[in-house]
Amino acid sequence: MVKCAHSEKLKCNTQKAWQKSPWYNWMKKTDPTTPSCKYINLITDLPWKIASILSQLRMGHAPLAKHLHRIGKSDSPICPACQRSKETVQHFLLHCTTHQAARQALCNSTGGRDMNITQLLTMPKTLPALSHYIARTG
Repeated sequence: MVKCAHSEKLKCNTQKAWQKSPWYNWMKKTDPTTPSCKYINLITDLPWKIASILSQLRMGHAPLAKHLHRIGKSDSPICPACQRSKETVQHFLLHCTTHQAARQALCNSTGGRDMNITQLLTMPKTLPALSHYIARTG
């Protein structure tokens, strides 16, 4: 009984601390279940490289122009592929016109015309197709 109460209190304190984190609003949009064990379970059997890329995409720290520009590693946040808008995770996965063929293959593989960031980055069934999309787009 005491152990259960202590565990519940820790869970509550963790949730409160997480809600004060600067990452809370970003991750809430990407994965509303955070913090939970779901993500650990999602990446447990993935190769390290895929798990790393997935984590980078989820946190917005992928090697995309907007992030690279923010940390001083790129001259511009504009997408180098299409030159139309900032290369964010959402732009890269859902909107870049240069990657339309790869995105169509991703859409066909996941069975969803209405793909969204949460679906792509949190559902086990989308990970193989997402990995293939990333490989095709370089």
